[in-house]
Amino acid sequence: MAIAEKLNKKLEGLKGKITKKSEKAKKGKETAIDSNEWLLLFLAAGYVQLILIAINVIGLIPFVGQAAYPVLVAAVNIPVTGAFFLYLTLKGRAYYWGLAFGGGVANLIPVINWLGWVGCVVIFYFLVKAEKVPLAGEAIEKAAKAASKIK
Repeated sequence: MAIAEKLNKKLEGLKGKITKKSEKAKKGKETAIDSNEWLLLFLAAGYVQLILIAINVIGLIPFVGQAAYPVLVAAVNIPVTGAFFLYLTLKGRAYYWGLAFGGGVANLIPVINWLGWVGCVVIFYFLVKAEKVPLAGEAIEKAAKAASKIK
């Protein structure tokens, strides 16, 4: 029973943290992205890029690889696109949704997908850092929010 009680206590703590984060996101407050999260984002993007490069090499095999290439690329890109969009949403930066979906679409193109996700994270990094510059940050944030309202 002691283990179950400890697990329940940890679960309640995690639920509380998630609830606080979701309340901040609902209020429109952006949570800061610390250096560990940036490192994790860059490492995850690099890992996905290595997987896509391996799929490109598989795609060079005459019949089997060429048939498997579109299926494998889509099977990797769709979950990664969704995960990146969910990350942006949890951080209160859902107005950068174009990065997630643009990266997913760009990675379906054979030559561009060599640096697609790493490029998206680099662009996201510079956009977040530019938000801290007074005039540029306001302009970028207004443009991103206006673009997210266009349907």
